[in-house]
Amino acid sequence: MQAASLSALADLIARLERADPALDATLASAAPEATVPMREAALPLARAQLALVQANTDITLVADELRRYQKYALPGKPSLQIVQLRKQQATVKQAALIARQNFAQATHAFLRESGLTAPARRLPTDFTSGWLATLAAG
Repeated sequence: MQAASLSALADLIARLERADPALDATLASAAPEATVPMREAALPLARAQLALVQANTDITLVADELRRYQKYALPGKPSLQIVQLRKQQATVKQAALIARQNFAQATHAFLRESGLTAPARRLPTDFTSGWLATLAAG
């Protein structure tokens, strides 16, 4: 299942923060055995997913720009702009790794608090990504 888009996740976070009654009803029916209110459990998960999607978007943008400049670069010593883009690429890759780790931690905390279990042979992060995508679409 595809992860939710940036705008869909931002909208979901806004709905979770303002305590949308329709969303609360959907969340309560999704996990009746939750140990905490589902809105409180889903909010950090949605924020972590938003950070991960943003980090992956940043990686794509920097990689595209670097490819564009390297395409016409002369052989030999790289230009200052290419060196700066490589540094920026390393920085956004590091940020993406941190965002991925934070999302995994938020996923495990969410599954523990909500009482939901990921299906067999499916990664918990994939399960919660799909769960958030259906929640954001609804």
